[in-house]
Amino acid sequence: MTTNLALAAALLVGYAVGCTPIANVVARRHGIEDLRETGDRNPGYWNARERIGRREALPILLLDAAKGAAGAAFGLAVGGIWGGVLGWLGAILGHMFPAPLRFRGGRSVLCLVGGAIVLTPLACMIAGLALLVIRWRWDFARGAQAGLIVAPFATWVIYGADVELFAMVALLVLVGVRSALADRALRQAGIDKRQRD
Repeated sequence: MTTNLALAAALLVGYAVGCTPIANVVARRHGIEDLRETGDRNPGYWNARERIGRREALPILLLDAAKGAAGAAFGLAVGGIWGGVLGWLGAILGHMFPAPLRFRGGRSVLCLVGGAIVLTPLACMIAGLALLVIRWRWDFARGAQAGLIVAPFATWVIYGADVELFAMVALLVLVGVRSALADRALRQAGIDKRQRD
């Protein structure tokens, strides 16, 4: 039986992992002190890639996704599926609102993907295939959108209308709202968010 203590631990450990400022650590090695003060102000892969280059930003891509995966995996180990969901949520919230950085974090798209890979791997494979097909035909941004649209439907078909589907949809909405608010703030500040593919 899952205890409240295990679920709380999943959420807290996920949050602590999510707070790790991977992008800023990597960017500092390339002469940028704080990604939240340059480009699109997002301390994540895309902004880092624009500032330091694709190859140099690759560790951010992998490690930000690993934060979501680690939170979900820890939660799954200590609290079953609900623990996995809470660990995943914790990592996303830690990336969005990191206490060590005065609660100014990123959008958590990669944390979302990392946790999804742990909790819904087959659905993620289908979403990844959709991303690749659309990316090949058009561009990465459309491919990513296709993957995010396909993911909940694939989750529903493979895992049913259960905890996994609830978590996938709820966290997609959370990340989507956070991203929309960040985009709105950028527009109001007159900052161009366009990124190369």
